[in-house]
Amino acid sequence: MQEMMVSQPMAERVHVKDISTFDEAFGTVGMRVGARIGPDKRTQDDKEWYVVRRFLKEALQANLFVTPLVVWKEQPPMPDFGVEFGDARALIEITEATHPDDQREMAEFERAGNSAMLLGEFGGRFSGGASEPGHAWASDIVDAIERKAGKSIYSMDAERRHLVIYPNSNASFLVAGEEDERRVFSILAHAIERRRPEFTSVANGCAIHVLETHLVCLDLLGNRQLLTRSETKNE
Repeated sequence: MQEMMVSQPMAERVHVKDISTFDEAFGTVGMRVGARIGPDKRTQDDKEWYVVRRFLKEALQANLFVTPLVVWKEQPPMPDFGVEFGDARALIEITEATHPDDQREMAEFERAGNSAMLLGEFGGRFSGGASEPGHAWASDIVDAIERKAGKSIYSMDAERRHLVIYPNSNASFLVAGEEDERRVFSILAHAIERRRPEFTSVANGCAIHVLETHLVCLDLLGNRQLLTRSETKNE
């Protein structure tokens, strides 16, 4: 998922009256994230608000949540966000699907001040190209699911828990356009199916979602809805 620049101050709570006023309610909160280095360096809160804003917009339109809705930042060891809608409450955790070599490369690229780079130029994956990045992309998602084992988003007794995964790696950079995303989501579905009982046990009732640039996959381990993101529809 492509990230934007310049971080913004965070509000304690965002109140969304209805879907038509969603962007107005969030204002600058979660609009952009800063660079990895320098005076406007992004924070973890910046990244989490950026993702939760986009996820909630899609989730509301898919009736996963309803308005009026309130979202706020929680403090560790709680999951990242609390959400209140109608008479219900939910918890949301945000996590990246990535690889440490790719993250180091992204930081090195920004330090170098170049306008473009070849993948792998600064030590990331796919320095020799990739005929099929989808398997690495899917593996990154699986790693993100497994990485939360034992964390509060899986272990808490709260009924409504959601893990939102956003791909941000060299593998995801090689996935271009909605058709390509549909193909790699199909690879992911096959990888999940082979180990579904294991993942279902680990998640312990937590719904897992994947937010890509053009598509969002809701309830990966359950009903698995693959939807075109509203922002893409409106372009």
